[in-house]
Amino acid sequence: MEETIAETRAAAKRWTWRIPSYVLLPFYLMLIGVALRYAVYARTTNHWGVVDYLRALCVYDCNAYERLALNGYEGRPSGFDKGDANNWAFFPLYSILVWAINRITGLSMLIGGSILTSLLTVWAAILAWPLFDGKFRAYFLFCFFLFLGPASYYFSTLYTEALFILLTVAGFVLLRQRDYVTAGVTGALMSATRSTGLLFAAAILIAAFQNHLKDGGSIRQFFRELWKRTDLLLAVALVPVGICCFAVYLYVHSGDALAFVHIQRAWGRAFADPFHNLWLALTMQFNAHNYSTISTDLAFALASIAGLALSAVMAWKGKWDWAIFSLFGVLLPLSTNTYSMIRFVVGLAPVLIMASLLVGRWRWLFYLMLPALLILDVLLLPVWTSRSYYLM
Repeated sequence: MEETIAETRAAAKRWTWRIPSYVLLPFYLMLIGVALRYAVYARTTNHWGVVDYLRALCVYDCNAYERLALNGYEGRPSGFDKGDANNWAFFPLYSILVWAINRITGLSMLIGGSILTSLLTVWAAILAWPLFDGKFRAYFLFCFFLFLGPASYYFSTLYTEALFILLTVAGFVLLRQRDYVTAGVTGALMSATRSTGLLFAAAILIAAFQNHLKDGGSIRQFFRELWKRTDLLLAVALVPVGICCFAVYLYVHSGDALAFVHIQRAWGRAFADPFHNLWLALTMQFNAHNYSTISTDLAFALASIAGLALSAVMAWKGKWDWAIFSLFGVLLPLSTNTYSMIRFVVGLAPVLIMASLLVGRWRWLFYLMLPALLILDVLLLPVWTSRSYYLM
């Protein structure tokens, strides 16, 4: 009898130390994705150097973040394509982390940054698990998209998408746990990573409002007692801290606290009606009687529509904090122009999660989507390394 009890306890102890599948899955898929893309690169180029492969992946903004980590912010507009742009447009947190990895490990910015991005993506996937409410098929699809999908390049080289998604999922998990102050700290890091991180302040208020209604409170009561919620007010006040620190630095460095906004003109970005910009992008190639291809403008427009549509689905399902964050996460960059909208949409964690939840509802669609994503990942590698505007 005593031996049976001892065996039961030993089995329970062994089970306690098992690593959950939702933790192992991102690691496995990350390693498979890296090995697959490296093999495709080596096979198509006949170059077997790992550094050569990482350098080939580092296109466009990757180079800017690498230089930022190496040399800091420039003194005046001089670089990029036309010589009138500047790295003031790039927010500092990601490059600070890459610089720290370089100082700690001695790895180059390129190698250290690529490893950092991959690990940040793994961490983001693990933290996102509670947002799937136990739906493992949808979670598998989410992880598969990150590591083996057509946008996997953003999550394996020096781009901010991995860090931003990590902070976003961490923030929304904290909001589910009603830990508003810590969520506000996460929001501050988000606003030091990308300007759209500011939108998390609205997500905090909306999540608190929804939680208040779930607890049986009224709308009027929420707004009447809002000014007494010091934890909530502190959380909202913390979100802009990241971007404010960046603005103070830019004021000291360049004399313009909003230099990160004003320098965007070098890329033709100026605020306008986002829906007008969307309509122009949708119709531009057809006005030119091009009906045989998908132009970059049309691709960016379709990505924007997908982001807006999925935001509407979030609202319909009652996830208003996700919906508002994602809606304005699409509309804010769209209000300047449609350039890089694929990146902006893919960088919104709620959009990816909601898309995975929708597709994961049907087993046949799930199994159809996996090879489709994998094939696109392989086929788009030379498109990415050739600096195609489609994916930038």
